[in-house]
Amino acid sequence: MAKSSRASTLKANNQRLKRNVFGPVEAARNERLSAKLLALAAEPKPQKDIEMNEEPVEEAKDAAAQKDDSTMEVDGAKPASKKPSGKKKVEKRRGKKSSIVFPTRGPKRNKK
Repeated sequence: MAKSSRASTLKANNQRLKRNVFGPVEAARNERLSAKLLALAAEPKPQKDIEMNEEPVEEAKDAAAQKDDSTMEVDGAKPASKKPSGKKKVEKRRGKKSSIVFPTRGPKRNKK
């Protein structure tokens, strides 16, 4: 018969493995991760230069005008409808039902 997982020798071996093999590996991983996080925290945050009162640059206006000129408008064209692009319903295939029909049994009769 096999030894159960509650056997004292198996529990002792597993504890020894955790302490001697997996323990140092996990500790080294924690050291690497903490060093990486400290390095990220020490870096200065990038600052965004946004001024609300500044007018848009003329080049941006010209680019927008060129983009509008290149598109064609069609009279009577329907605008594209925006439907939610969620998950589509998956239809499950149903197995074919058997064409064999077994007769139902009447009341059970005692055979002697």
